Amino acid sequence: MNRYRLEPIVDLLTGDVVGQELLAGEAHCPEWDEAEWRDWYVFLAQEIPLLLPDLQGLLFLNLDGHQLLDQLIREYVESLQDFSSRIVLEWTEHQFHNEDFVDVLIILNDFKSLGFHVAIDDIGAGSGVDGLGRAGAVKAGFCKIDGPYFQAIRDKGPEYLRGLCQHLSHDGARVVVEWVETEADYRLALAAGANLGQGWYWSKEPATKTAGADQGEN
Repeated sequence: MNRYRLEPIVDLLTGDVVGQELLAGEAHCPEWDEAEWRDWYVFLAQEIPLLLPDLQGLLFLNLDGHQLLDQLIREYVESLQDFSSRIVLEWTEHQFHNEDFVDVLIILNDFKSLGFHVAIDDIGAGSGVDGLGRAGAVKAGFCKIDGPYFQAIRDKGPEYLRGLCQHLSHDGARVVVEWVETEADYRLALAAGANLGQGWYWSKEPATKTAGADQGEN
């Protein structure tokens, strides 16, 4: 239960780490049942206060709609209110039901009123609830472009991605591109107008990466 990994989220212009995404499992997301996911959030309610003092920037934490609707999980997350200014709740969806959509929006706005940040995850994903629709339904501080989507369109050039980045950022959200794995991926995300990146390009050997390389390309 206490196995997790942290992935840095990096400013594309400066190379500064603005936060870390906390992911369950050492290598990939575990296939837990409902009770095990509740135990996970019990663990996080105890672990995050110990983790944050040594953590640089914000902490991104995933929650899907069913978890947001779970009263026990909400209570565990709400117990972290003293640290809410440093916690970003990532709304991720894969098997969500439209009849609960409004209830989830209300819950997310309640978390925002407690000081938590909100991010929309999985934008561009081929399955689940449309990320663009969710991004339009709640004012989020961050919008995350799905990693597999980015990898699928990366040969099309920055113009293909630029319109999406502009759309997502029009209300002040910072756009994060996931699955940035190579120098070419980094340059593409930067040229497309994304603000932040996440992926193996920084996770693998962060000391070898240079901030803002060829910034004039965008």
